[in-house]
Amino acid sequence: MPAKPFNSPGTPSGNSTSTSGSGSGSGGRGFAGTVLKDRPSTSMAPANSSSKPANGKPARKAQLQLSRLEPWSVMKFSFVMSLVCFVVLLVAVIVLYVILSGLGVFDAISDTVNSLTKEQGETSSGVDAGNWFSFIRVFGYTVLVGALNVLLITALSTVGSVIYNLAADLVGGVEVTLKEAE
Repeated sequence: MPAKPFNSPGTPSGNSTSTSGSGSGSGGRGFAGTVLKDRPSTSMAPANSSSKPANGKPARKAQLQLSRLEPWSVMKFSFVMSLVCFVVLLVAVIVLYVILSGLGVFDAISDTVNSLTKEQGETSSGVDAGNWFSFIRVFGYTVLVGALNVLLITALSTVGSVIYNLAADLVGGVEVTLKEAE
């Protein structure tokens, strides 16, 4: 005779608290003290459904509220992530510059700008467009924009966490449902 699922329609309580397998020793309480509940499925799914693990028990779910973001933690995380993005930006600009320079794009743009800006009958060009696309200038602007991005992203995410905390005090935060891995 096959074993019944944990929350089968024949159980007296359709929504019971699970105490087995929590591993926390707190009587079914996990995830920082929230109650883990086994929920019955609302539809009649086949026995080999993907929503149930191999042992026949449905996955436990926990409803949590994200009520506070620690600003110091958000600042450290956003700083590290923006530094990683800064390094990615530098590498991408260097690779793109080498490719475009190798294809002669910057020389073609410089020649076009020079031919459009020189006076009729003059041999010297009016504007030195070749200087605009030097590697040092492009890399310098990239470093400047990247450094500003690091500062702005770090500051805005920290201020955003403070604003989130103020709003969460008023409305209770964002509700998140976590499901046990199968």
